[in-house]
Amino acid sequence: MAAMEVDAEAGTLQLYQRDVNCLSDDDRTTRRRALTRLAASVSTLASDEAAGMQTLAALWEQSLRAPLLKLLADPVEKNRELALALTAAVLEALPQPVIRASLAHVAPAAAARLSSSAAAEPTEELRLELLRLLGTLARRAGTPLSVYLPEIAAALRAGFADPFPDAKKAARLAEMRRWRPAACSLCVQLSDVLAEHIEPHCAMLARALLPALAHQHSRALVALLLREPSALAELGPQLALLATDRASSVREQAVGSVARLLAEMPHREANTARLLPHLLCALSDEVESIRSLAHTSLARLGGSTDARIRAADTLAGTLWLVGPAATDHLGPLLAALSKTVEDSDEGVARQARPSALCRPKPGALRQRPT
Repeated sequence: MAAMEVDAEAGTLQLYQRDVNCLSDDDRTTRRRALTRLAASVSTLASDEAAGMQTLAALWEQSLRAPLLKLLADPVEKNRELALALTAAVLEALPQPVIRASLAHVAPAAAARLSSSAAAEPTEELRLELLRLLGTLARRAGTPLSVYLPEIAAALRAGFADPFPDAKKAARLAEMRRWRPAACSLCVQLSDVLAEHIEPHCAMLARALLPALAHQHSRALVALLLREPSALAELGPQLALLATDRASSVREQAVGSVARLLAEMPHREANTARLLPHLLCALSDEVESIRSLAHTSLARLGGSTDARIRAADTLAGTLWLVGPAATDHLGPLLAALSKTVEDSDEGVARQARPSALCRPKPGALRQRPT
């Protein structure tokens, strides 16, 4: 019986072998037609949760995987698109053990197409699909994907840095507005799924993200800081810029990000002095919804008036100690203090006034517009 089952499976796989062989044909049209036929076959097999799934797993592992992944770098864009869509469909259908067994083939191949090398995918839409493919691997493979985090992290850093030479063109900028949110979403997903493994890559990813950081990307920044709190010392100034941005939507997002960091960051007591002033500043924001969010966040964090007074007092003492060195941070400091000295709580406002009266070195106010 076992021999008969093996023969039957071999006969079934033979039905698809001609199309698999055509994936390596020199003619681009032949390759495209083979991809189209195989996509229809995979859809049919995936709909059969018993025999069809077993056949699909055997087809993938024995003959389809290698030539299909090779076509991710096909010289014809349409063929690359079809190959990527077929790969994604197979990975959605395969059982988890088969996916995990294929990680050594799929993860490096996808990451290479997102790198800054000559092998990088030049089409924006396909890079977005490659990001989604990596997201599928993270969701379906889980922890075993951590082995390939160096390659994935390098691909994301290259994407954040935008290595492509036509980046300044208007069309290219429009493309990057889609790429970066998708890459940031993948960062968040990897931080959640591979929380115990991503820490060594967090600081480098965050630094790569900073040049293009916008409020819609702060979720990725928060996710990375939650895994690597020590990066806050370097990334804090960028977070401060978001918290005092002219756009209310940016400030509101920043308040939410700061509140989450204060609530969830490991060893958050050591970082409170860097984060709490942003919430204090938001308490006097001109937008009511932001003021409300800051008040609510402080209440959830146990942010009593006494805690806010201590934070303002600590800031005043720090400014007296550092003296002229505070000039390098004058912009964010004045933006925060100009609102806190008018805080609705007189105790907080009174404690903030000494900080506002600390004198920077001569000429600093003229040199640094606020």
